Amino acid sequence: MKMVPGLEEQLMDPSTTEEQLQSIATMVGGNICSALDTLIILQLQKGASGARSDDTKSLKSAIIDWLTATGEPLVPPIPRNTKAERGFNHEITGALLCPAGVDWSDQE
Repeated sequence: MKMVPGLEEQLMDPSTTEEQLQSIATMVGGNICSALDTLIILQLQKGASGARSDDTKSLKSAIIDWLTATGEPLVPPIPRNTKAERGFNHEITGALLCPAGVDWSDQE
């Protein structure tokens, strides 16, 4: 993988087709079985990464819905498409993340 610049990126690219993967496996040379095994493993890793990414994306909006009462706005608001103003950077999520024995509202 390290000997061929860009190979891993090409293999991990979600737009890479099966035919392109077969072509890459053919060009690798040497032990074609191990090349195909490597391609299969990389495709499985790509699928797992994609699933984790999908899960995280769906949670961003769901968490905002969980924090707000039906019909009530969240003050201050949290953007649905970014993570920058979440966690300890937001009053409500910061208080929820704070350890039980610590008062989040205490400045010290």
